[in-house]
Amino acid sequence: MWLLLSSLAVLFASAVLVVLVVRLQSDGWSGSLPPLPATLWVSTGLLLTSGVCMEWGLRSIRRDRHRRCTIALACTFVLAVAFLVLQTVAWFQWTTSIEEAQTLLSTHQLASSTFLVLTGLHAAHIIGGLVPLGLILWYAVLRSYSADEHVAVRDTTMYWHFLDVVWILLVAFMVIVL
Repeated sequence: MWLLLSSLAVLFASAVLVVLVVRLQSDGWSGSLPPLPATLWVSTGLLLTSGVCMEWGLRSIRRDRHRRCTIALACTFVLAVAFLVLQTVAWFQWTTSIEEAQTLLSTHQLASSTFLVLTGLHAAHIIGGLVPLGLILWYAVLRSYSADEHVAVRDTTMYWHFLDVVWILLVAFMVIVL
């Protein structure tokens, strides 16, 4: 699991570095960009809440509380889907606000691409995380985990927390750069 998370950290760091290099080499980044969409903050809250639910699920199964684990994993799944829906809304809001800007400069296009690439890369990993999350939810329903046997829940929780941290860093980066 640590190897996967390390390689994903390199991927996200590389994406941020590319954006930073492109921004620094552009002929003047526009200071007139619209603010980031408000739905970005709501979706951030949903993602962080999903991380809390994921941790609740892990702690529950470590205590052999199957029902609580199942509920927590189901909440995490629903919150992750809601996050993706709000991200889609944020993409449309951002591109619309960019298009409505008085002057469509090339830097506006770079900013729009930056926003879409960084949030899209993260969304792809959330979608990828829904697969193991759905599987561990199914196995939790079947009561396949116990306090002694829950490696899949633990590893998926680690992945989910990783995505939470990456998201916070990406949002902070976008606030500073965009």
